[in-house]
Formats: sequence, structure tokens, C-alpha cells
Amino acid sequence: MIEKDYIERTMHRDFKEKRSVLIAGNSIFYLGIAILISALIYMIVNITKADSVVSIWLPFVLAGIFLIFTSQLIKRSKRQQ
Repeated sequence: MIEKDYIERTMHRDFKEKRSVLIAGNSIFYLGIAILISALIYMIVNITKADSVVSIWLPFVLAGIFLIFTSQLIKRSKRQQ
């Protein structure tokens, strides 16, 4: 009886942990997508000033890609456990 209760509590804790990691991973993923889309829109709107835009645009694109990559690593590491 004690072992059963321990197993149920452990499973419940693991479920809550996985859910929170999934929410964090999805949030980071969608934030990265939003940054990439907004950077592309900014580039299209300011196409006439392409030289000055690249110095502003490139860090945002790299940040968006980094966030998407990080979210995938978080999701993958939690799936393997």
C-alpha cells in the first residue's frame, strides 16, 4: 500500500514536470517564430535601406533561430527521460 502511494505520487510529479517543460518549450518555440516573422516583415518594409537594416535584422534572426533550436533541445531531452 505504501509502495503504491509512492508510485502514484512519483508518476503525478513526473507528469507535472513534463507538462511544465512542454509548456516552456512551446513558449520558447513560438517566441522564436514570432521574432523570425517580425524580422522578415521589418526587412520587407524597409527594403530600401537594406544596408542599415541588415545590422538590425541579423541579430533578431539569429536570436529567433537560437530560441527555436533551444526549444527543440528542451523537448528532446525531456522525451528521452
